[in-house]
Amino acid sequence: MEDVFPLKSGHYYYVESNFKAIKRFPFQMDRGYISLCVSGEATISIGLAACIIKKNVETIIMPDTAVTIVDVSDDFLVKGFVFSKEMYEYTVLRLGISFSRYITSVPSYLHPDDSVSLNNTKIYIEMAKQIHNEQDNEYILLMQRNFVQTFFLYLYDKCKSHFAILEKNTRQQRQFFTFLSLLDKHIKNERNVKFYADKLCITSSYLRKISLHATQNESPKKLIDKKLILEIKVLLQNIDMPIQEIADNLNFPDQSYLCRYFKLHTGMSPSMYRKQIKLV
Repeated sequence: MEDVFPLKSGHYYYVESNFKAIKRFPFQMDRGYISLCVSGEATISIGLAACIIKKNVETIIMPDTAVTIVDVSDDFLVKGFVFSKEMYEYTVLRLGISFSRYITSVPSYLHPDDSVSLNNTKIYIEMAKQIHNEQDNEYILLMQRNFVQTFFLYLYDKCKSHFAILEKNTRQQRQFFTFLSLLDKHIKNERNVKFYADKLCITSSYLRKISLHATQNESPKKLIDKKLILEIKVLLQNIDMPIQEIADNLNFPDQSYLCRYFKLHTGMSPSMYRKQIKLV
C-alpha cells in the first residue's frame, strides 16, 4: 500500500492509502488529490479547515494546499488519484473562479449510501486506477489529462447550483473568502492586517469584523498567525533545511526571531518540533 502519495513524483497516479505514514505533521500538496474513503475514519486539516473523513466521503485537495493528518483509525483506507498542478490549471481554472472557490471552501462531501453520486464516484475512482495501469500506452499523457478534465466537468455540472449560491453570499462573506485567498498568496512576505485590509479596500477594523463573524471568533491576526505557523511546520519537515534558510524563505528578520515566534504559538522550539518528527 502506498502511504506517501503527496511526496511521490509523477504527472498523474492512482493511490490507495491509510495516511498513517504522514500522520500528525503538515505537508504542502504541490499537486491535486481526489479520494473516496472506503473504510474507517480520519480527522484532517485542509488549509485552515478541519474535516472528518469517513466511509463514502469524497475529498478534493487542490494544489498548493497545506494538509495535516490529525488522526486515523486502524481500518482507515482511501482510494483516489493525484494530478499535477499543470493538469489543474488546464482543467479547473478554465471553469471559472466560482467553481475553484467552491471546491476550495468545501473540500469534502459525504455521499448518501446507495446514491447515484456515490456509484458514479466509485466508477471514476476505478477509471483512475485503470488509466494508471496503462503506462505503456503511447497516448497515456493525453488519456490522463482528458480523464482529469472529464472528472471535473462532471463535478462542475453536479456542483454548479451550490457554487451559484456561494456567489450570492453577502458582500462580507465574499470579502472574507478573498482575504483567505490573499493569505495563501502573500503570507511569506506580508503579516500585517493593514496590508490585507488595503488589498480589500476596507479598514483593518472592518476586516476584523468580517473575520470574527465568518469564523469561530478568530481575528485576522489570528488567522495570519495560524497560516504562518502552518508554513513553518511544512518547511520543518525537510530535516536538512537549516532554520536560518526557513527564516529567509519566510522573510523573518533572522533565525532567532523565527524561533521565538514559533515557540510563542506552539509552546516548543523548531528544533524540538523536528525531534518529534524524527520520533514518528
